[in-house]
Amino acid sequence: MVALKQILENIKQPNKVTFKSEDLTPTYGKFIAQPFERGYATTVGVALRRVLLSSIPGYAISAIRIEGVSNEFANMSGVKEDTIVVMMHLKGVTVSLADHLVDKVIHVSKKGPSILTASDLALADSEVKVYNPDHHIATIEDGYTLEMDIQIECGYGYAAANVDNMEDISAIGLDTVFSPILSVKYDVSDIRVGQRTDYGKLTLEIETKGNIAPDRALSYATKILRDNLACFLMPEEMDVEDSVKVESSKDSILDSLRSKNVEELEFSVRTANFLVASDLKTLDKLALRTEQDILRLKDSNEMILEEIKEKLAELGANLGMKS
Repeated sequence: MVALKQILENIKQPNKVTFKSEDLTPTYGKFIAQPFERGYATTVGVALRRVLLSSIPGYAISAIRIEGVSNEFANMSGVKEDTIVVMMHLKGVTVSLADHLVDKVIHVSKKGPSILTASDLALADSEVKVYNPDHHIATIEDGYTLEMDIQIECGYGYAAANVDNMEDISAIGLDTVFSPILSVKYDVSDIRVGQRTDYGKLTLEIETKGNIAPDRALSYATKILRDNLACFLMPEEMDVEDSVKVESSKDSILDSLRSKNVEELEFSVRTANFLVASDLKTLDKLALRTEQDILRLKDSNEMILEEIKEKLAELGANLGMKS
């Protein structure tokens, strides 16, 4: 077993990700990691690409209610476009809400003659941010006013149309793609390290809609993969000294958390209210819960879970710690 561990310790691993400043913008990032053992760069590249395209959370418009329109096939008086066309235009709006909000319904009103663009959504509510403000939504004719309620929510992947937060029966749901990622490309090439020429270099190119930075998206994807692989690790394979150090460190961290209330960390209002309502008022109680425990609680969601994990990480703690 000792010999096997020594071999594993000698496996080449990249110790950092590099990029050029000119290759990192709010919507594009090019990242390079090296050296990988033969085959590992492809394995990591495929896994990261899959997670980036499927599992990064984002905001999107998921439902609307238009004054005087009962369904998507009805005509809108005073609007040049058909209702379905306006719905398609709304799907193309790149939007986000303030950090503490998971969803919100906003009201937009505009008089004609004018053009309704994505920027009008941000003007209608200060907690809404739009990343393609010139995006065309509708053309309003003279003498008419377009009144519209728009539901914005956070999620990941694809979601079928729903009108859960819209009380009006005339609300129209939109099939929604929440992903803020437009494309992910990866390239694997051979590099030389010492006398060997078969080590791998992984180059990742990430393009986003602008509502998440490429480096942040890559960090989220890495964390998702790490969390999903953690259950396969066998604790008994740790060195005795390492195990003692880890347990001792965890004990001291838990001790320090016992005296801290959730109010001492700057949680968003929504998360703070959730923790208090769930009787998780001290940080040690929170750290002893697993991710599954948190998600099973009433009013929990992925955004709250991510915020909790980030705040605990700032203190060197994590969910699922043992007392």
